Amino acid sequence: MNLFLHELKKIWNWRMLALIAALAVLIWFSMLSEFADSYDSLSTHGIYGSYQREMFGLYGETLEPEELTDYDIPGKKAAIHAEMDALIAGDSLFAKHGIRNAEEYQAFADRDTEGLGEEKRMEFFETVNQMISRLSLSDDKQTLDEWYTSPQIRLQTLEALEQTYADYESFLQIYIDRDERPVVVQAARQILEQRNDSLIRHDLSSSVSLYAAVVGVFSIASTLLLTAVPLSRDRMQNMHQVHYSSRIGRRILKIQAAAMCVSGCALSLLLIALSAVPLLAAGVGDYGNVSILSFTLTDMVLYEITFGPYTLFLAGMIVLLSIAAACFAFVLARFSSNLMTMLIKLVPVGIALSGLAVLVLYMTFSYHNLLFSAVLRGRIPMPEPMLCAIVAAAGVLAAVIVLIREKKTDTD
Repeated sequence: MNLFLHELKKIWNWRMLALIAALAVLIWFSMLSEFADSYDSLSTHGIYGSYQREMFGLYGETLEPEELTDYDIPGKKAAIHAEMDALIAGDSLFAKHGIRNAEEYQAFADRDTEGLGEEKRMEFFETVNQMISRLSLSDDKQTLDEWYTSPQIRLQTLEALEQTYADYESFLQIYIDRDERPVVVQAARQILEQRNDSLIRHDLSSSVSLYAAVVGVFSIASTLLLTAVPLSRDRMQNMHQVHYSSRIGRRILKIQAAAMCVSGCALSLLLIALSAVPLLAAGVGDYGNVSILSFTLTDMVLYEITFGPYTLFLAGMIVLLSIAAACFAFVLARFSSNLMTMLIKLVPVGIALSGLAVLVLYMTFSYHNLLFSAVLRGRIPMPEPMLCAIVAAAGVLAAVIVLIREKKTDTD
């Protein structure tokens, strides 16, 4: 145990920890702080405006049919149409084209431009854009909040909400009938059976998975830096030759391998815990018991688990990749005669593991995830944690092979 603690002390060098802390501050201000700053904004400036957040506040985690009726999306749209009628009635641009109300404006905007020449078509689109600007109350001093409270944008966000929670059947049926990814078809059927009733925020899974991808890449890089240097320094100082002088000495490499794996795991957990604090402060925990299985106009999340376990999956994948990084660092440092050689070897390993982290962590459990959709064609459920486990197992196996080899090798 004393040897193990001694190896941990060598790994957790205060200078290396200070470097990692400085890099963490840089990553926070350059990337991660934007998520905390924009979290509340996205709940009012997304595809549903503030309506989805309002529904979550009113009805909780799921939307029942009677609650959808109570929310009265058609009534809200009718009230906005009345506002638009008033704006149109007093505007010369609409009068010039014989438009007297919102219904006539919509018919004008949706007209077929197939038979128009290029010049006429461009003129038509310019006119429609001007009308949209009038109904969006656009001007040079307009804020984002003012833009989202304008009649045009409120109508668009209500229509998106209606398509998601009232008219979702036809969209899901398209996936069931035409999509070639079996897991997506199965998820679409399940969402259809559940009436797409999850009131989880539309941006939450994608935003948090991107946040986790950044933390994952930083955790891998930090683990490589923290764990590889001490063993490589021992190699450079020919300490391994002392180890071969006794049976106890030959065990030290095992202790070093264990210390590096424990350190990689501990460092990743520490980074995950620290990075979670701003998310919890922003209110992400409010959605902990909300199902991520959902369909929006821009995404489909595929599995019936709640958001709390979803974040644990993300954390677990980061830990697995960090353990893999520690194991590969052990192998590379064992065969590096000096720090420069070790660093040169670590660069491609770090790049490969970081690319893998982005591949599995960004859009995890979404049908947009590259590993799930582009590589595996939607045939295997939850491939992201499976791949992380395989990579971690490969790292551990490589370290074990090196340790077995050490029993039979001579000093070199």
